[in-house]
Amino acid sequence: LTTTTTTTTPSSSSSITSLNAVPMNKAALLTSAIGGGTDREAIFYMALLALQFGLQPILTKKYTPKEINRSTVVLTQDVVRFGMAGFVLVFSGGWASAISGWTVRTWLTVAGIPASLYCIQSLATLMAYQSLEPLTFNVLNQTKTLSAALCCYL
Repeated sequence: LTTTTTTTTPSSSSSITSLNAVPMNKAALLTSAIGGGTDREAIFYMALLALQFGLQPILTKKYTPKEINRSTVVLTQDVVRFGMAGFVLVFSGGWASAISGWTVRTWLTVAGIPASLYCIQSLATLMAYQSLEPLTFNVLNQTKTLSAALCCYL
């Protein structure tokens, strides 16, 4: 890898770009890409996330039998997520402000419909974990990010 430097002379407003043959190692490239210093904790958590992302389809396919009741798995996942979110809200002191002004009707329109769609997505994800090879699942799973970006652009 090489670096590009741009210099501007005081007598003119034009800039001169030159390509230096200074090799950059990966650490220096990472340091320059994230704006100076590297935060070891952030890199550690990114590595853990990448590890989880890569291992999750493999572990799910290995330890979730095909004959399992998928709706029970999805319901259990969603109950655990709901419990964890409620725990954080209660112990952070944000529960009262989070539910103030909510009625059953606003809950159904604002949170109920997205929650239902999320359950359907979780069920489809579990079926894909069980049916596809892990690499195929990860590649196809990333197309949702690409399609969301494309839809936002259009």
